[in-house]
Amino acid sequence: MIDLISEHAGGQVIEWNDEFFAPAERLILNASPIANDEYTDRGKWMDGWETRRRREPGHDWCVIKLGIPGRIESVVVDTSHFTGNYAPHFSLEATGAASPDAAEWSELIPKSALEGDSVAEFEVSDPHRVEFVRLNIFPDGGVARLRVEGEPLPPMQLVCPGSEVDLASAMVGGSAIAASDSHYSQPSNLLRPVPSAGMWDGWETKRRRDDGHDWVVVQFGLPGRVGSLIVDTTHFKGNAPGWVSVDVSGDGEAWDRVAEMVPVAADTVNRVDVTEGASGSFVRLSIHPDGGLARLRVMGVPDPEPAVAKRLSYLNALFDAAAHGFFATACSSAVWVSEMTEGRPYSEVGSVLDRAEHVFDGLSESDWLEAFASHPRIGEPGGGIAAHEQAGAQGSEEELALVNSEYETKFGFTYIFYATGKTGEEMLSVARARVGNTREDELANAAIEQRKITWTRLLRMLCQEPVG
Repeated sequence: MIDLISEHAGGQVIEWNDEFFAPAERLILNASPIANDEYTDRGKWMDGWETRRRREPGHDWCVIKLGIPGRIESVVVDTSHFTGNYAPHFSLEATGAASPDAAEWSELIPKSALEGDSVAEFEVSDPHRVEFVRLNIFPDGGVARLRVEGEPLPPMQLVCPGSEVDLASAMVGGSAIAASDSHYSQPSNLLRPVPSAGMWDGWETKRRRDDGHDWVVVQFGLPGRVGSLIVDTTHFKGNAPGWVSVDVSGDGEAWDRVAEMVPVAADTVNRVDVTEGASGSFVRLSIHPDGGLARLRVMGVPDPEPAVAKRLSYLNALFDAAAHGFFATACSSAVWVSEMTEGRPYSEVGSVLDRAEHVFDGLSESDWLEAFASHPRIGEPGGGIAAHEQAGAQGSEEELALVNSEYETKFGFTYIFYATGKTGEEMLSVARARVGNTREDELANAAIEQRKITWTRLLRMLCQEPVG
């Protein structure tokens, strides 16, 4: 598991009610807490978060944004060096909302006792994808570190690429599983999703005194076709490798050499191209003869099956409010959205589409009208998914505006048409023909078009490209 809130995972402490003695941002520092004899003008210096002594009812809290959103499986609360000033109790809440403002919080760990100068681990069985956690301490006091470990569940843009993605990033579940040497720092640092903070924040081996070389094996979070590697030696100046070679494997046992002894520059972001068609689930990066790297990115295109599986895991793990937002992107009927959310978990894309059709069959006229109302008029300027779908309307906007107005005046709802891949002339021709229909016929026609639009959107949101 990976610490989802660590500063090196991109975590951020964004809000707190008090940090009089020590700042809340220290909760997510990657380094182990330390002790010293320093005092500030507010009291003893403490390596953690410490609030003032509370003289009124209530408790203290802080909100932390996960650097890597995902499903939480374990929480570590570290009160090292806090003795007479530690928080005696804590609880942890979570939300899957995109912002903590007005979020509905769910309890992950109920109010639980802590001891001073100790490390306590708590297992979590909640299945939801978390974006923010709120640490509550009762009534006040100090905590040195908070670790929130679990499974990354990445957003769509890291899984369903419009271009290459990092197949090995910690954001998508990549992991460094073996290395020849970790004398100075761990190879898992290579996959962190944030820029390296310094030489300590990378992977560095001891100096070799033989004829060999060092290496690291990384398992992809998303198996796929590899296009290139980004070998980042930032901060490594007199101790960067001289060359690298690359092997790719499907099973971690049989290896194919895809790049041979490519020179790399110190303190630079180096691109290493690999043999065309290289594909697998593992990469072995060999550094010659030794040295240090800041980051490693394995750029490529995910295989369809693991990409779809990752998206289904994401969908099934969403809190209900976030799942409503997911499905509303495909169709805005509140009844349809609610029924689709309740239908989780989905085991395959086909079960999502089957559920969508089943729910559509039960919609009333008012439900359909609600779905139609969210669509921008064909040919109107706009953004988002509709702009992509209606790209062919360019050049026909004025004529489409006229037929849209005529259609709405007659039927009382927006002209709905499956515009993906269609030209402006095709959109106009169908609209002109449909204006001559009855309202009953047009409700049925619009419902058919809405189903096709929703089907296509769902497929794309689940990392499948529609055919036909």
